[in-house]
Amino acid sequence: MSSKILVVDDEAPVRDMFKELLKKQGYQVFTVATGEEALEAVAKEDFDAVLLDVKLTGISGLETLKIIKERKPELIVIMITGFGYDDELVTKSNEYGCSGYIGKNADISQIIHCFKCFIKEAKEKNNK
Repeated sequence: MSSKILVVDDEAPVRDMFKELLKKQGYQVFTVATGEEALEAVAKEDFDAVLLDVKLTGISGLETLKIIKERKPELIVIMITGFGYDDELVTKSNEYGCSGYIGKNADISQIIHCFKCFIKEAKEKNNK
């Protein structure tokens, strides 16, 4: 059975891009546009990982990450951003349990490679 991935981004073209990229890699992909929708989806479904945009309309990606990890500490959450790396944001995300960062503007092969590496590392860490 393929891994179930939730993609959370308020921009439809970005959601669609990640959905297609991950489906081509054999993942079962679900998408939502807001942090609130992400929290509802995570409460109803068992996902293997969440790709979560840092900047969301409504509840922020950082706050969504914090709530997800409080409710499901073992769930792998990878942050995605189009705004580069903010040291304070990265520090907070790591404190909340983020498994890694992927830039939306990275090369497609790099996005897939990073995603797979973060998933592998997180699973190994969770199995210790």
